[in-house]
Amino acid sequence: MRITNGMLSATFMQDLNRNLRGLAKYQHQLASGKRVSRPSDDPVAIVKSLRLRSDLGDIEQFVKNADHALSWLSTTDIALGQAGDILQRVNELAVQAANGTNPQQALDAIREEVGQLLEQLVQVANTSQAGQYIFAGTATKAKPFSLDPSTYTVSYAGNEAKRETEVGTNITIPYNVTGMEAFYYDKDAGKTIFTVVQNLYVHLKSGDTAAISDQDLADLNQAIDHLLAVRAEVGARVNRLELTKSRLDDANINFTDLLSKAEDMDVAQVIMELKNQENVYRAALATGARIIQPTLVDFLR
Repeated sequence: MRITNGMLSATFMQDLNRNLRGLAKYQHQLASGKRVSRPSDDPVAIVKSLRLRSDLGDIEQFVKNADHALSWLSTTDIALGQAGDILQRVNELAVQAANGTNPQQALDAIREEVGQLLEQLVQVANTSQAGQYIFAGTATKAKPFSLDPSTYTVSYAGNEAKRETEVGTNITIPYNVTGMEAFYYDKDAGKTIFTVVQNLYVHLKSGDTAAISDQDLADLNQAIDHLLAVRAEVGARVNRLELTKSRLDDANINFTDLLSKAEDMDVAQVIMELKNQENVYRAALATGARIIQPTLVDFLR
């Protein structure tokens, strides 16, 4: 077969272009830091990479959900602690008033403080976070508790719906405490923490120290115990969420490592490949200069 100069030139250009593509490939890997940047680089690795990226995106959202729930429960625990402190003070006043030797003037002074504590208790029950009332169930846009100043009665306008957050695939955790759960210590009898304070207020006004001693103190103790039980439940949820978040953080580290192994390059190996490719390219240029001999036209010039 006759080999012409045109055939030599065409073959040389094909080889030279192939070497240039190899050179560009390793230069791109070094510049981007990625071994795989498009499906044709490694179809198997790209599928694995896409799955890992999807998992990492889910983990990021689950962590955000857990952080939000922890913040909500922290606010709930603070509010319940404040309510407990108020009830402890009311209990101290009730013990003081139960002494039958107090004149009505002293009982009126105690009643005045009890009234203020009831208003503070309602304010605590209407605690909000980021514009949402934490004890309102799912009706978080309106105040759940309202106080009638003329009768000192408290009404609840929230609901008993649970707010849940997803912290894993098909794993949800309820993170709110409704007003009825927090402040109704005997739902069947309709007894609330507010009615305990309200009854004490009424008995102080009428000077009925026997009712304070026989009924109000016992109800106060039940109400305080109820708040402690609710706080314990909140603490248990916080512990579970923190454990869940710790597990998600571990999974995030593990998946990120797998993603790096699937996508990232071996710098030393790529540099070596680049140098080899560069040497091949230079050799190709030198070889091309030798095999493409001058033509007759060059001699006629």
